[in-house]
Amino acid sequence: MSDDSQSDDRTEEATQTRREEFRKQGQVVQTKELASSLFFFASGVLIIVAAGFFFEHLSGLIEQIIEIAFTYKSYDNPLAQVASIVGKKLAILLGPVLLVSLVLGVMSSVLQVGSLQVEDALMPKFEKLNPVEGLKRMFSMRALVEGVKALLKMILIGFIAYKVIQTDVPLLLKSMDWELDQSLSFLGKMTFKILIAIGFSVIVVAAFDYFFQWWELEKRMKMTKQEIKEEMKNREVDPQIKGRVRRMQREMANKRMMQKVPEADVIITNPTHIAVALKYGPNMAAPQLIAKGADLVAQRIKDIAREHKIPIIENKPLARTIFKTMKLDQFIPRDLYVAVAEVLSYVYKLKRKRAL
Repeated sequence: MSDDSQSDDRTEEATQTRREEFRKQGQVVQTKELASSLFFFASGVLIIVAAGFFFEHLSGLIEQIIEIAFTYKSYDNPLAQVASIVGKKLAILLGPVLLVSLVLGVMSSVLQVGSLQVEDALMPKFEKLNPVEGLKRMFSMRALVEGVKALLKMILIGFIAYKVIQTDVPLLLKSMDWELDQSLSFLGKMTFKILIAIGFSVIVVAAFDYFFQWWELEKRMKMTKQEIKEEMKNREVDPQIKGRVRRMQREMANKRMMQKVPEADVIITNPTHIAVALKYGPNMAAPQLIAKGADLVAQRIKDIAREHKIPIIENKPLARTIFKTMKLDQFIPRDLYVAVAEVLSYVYKLKRKRAL
């Protein structure tokens, strides 16, 4: 069956399972233009908020360059000196901008798709190496839209920048006769207007791009009626398989736990429903919980303890606390040291009496 006929059969809306599969592969609706628009807005705000910071460093840079220009003979390599100063100042000036750009990029991604794990997307797919498939992707609808979007963005940005500058041309010409601080202030305000206007225009592009990606993804995720039937069958079988696996895992864990009971120094019970097994040795930082259980499991722990002549001590509050608050192989916490120490002390006294 051809791809077109398969596509025609996909008339059903995607199920939640299929959506999750696409998400695992990294196929989600996400437009990079949102980060771009946020960056333009943030840059505009940064210019106004940090105007003093930018003015101080820009004016300092200009003064240093002028000073070197008039005293260049005193330098071995004046061009290298200018390049060094410019490099340092650019790092200081662009540092906040790059940091804002990084934060906004991450924030934009989280806002659109949340936390995304894409293990499947990272797996190598050899079909991507197929040159025929590569040509198909190159001339696909998606590639066309990307090209149109890039062109539209450039036209919008160029047009808006032109319009803003056009209205300020008379002042821009006059600014050549102003003081340095006045000129920089005027340029800052003009740049702010350009960046905010571009930010709004890019939001329009982002909205168009997001809608197109959503439409395209919904189209790709559509399913045939047969696929939905198969998914429903799998959904009925999966719980049974998962239940069986969980049951086997529990049985194996219980078996491993029971094998450790003979290593215990004491079994603490409540006395009928709960049993916990503790182990303690001279090289251990604290007593360790090596087995615990309720009802039948508790009875089995006690049976093994009797077989290996391990003391069984009744202490209802301590048994319940350990059973409810501790995990297997965990060491006794500080707040239970005294209670457990009393039990172990009693056990060691019993062992000494038996030895006599």
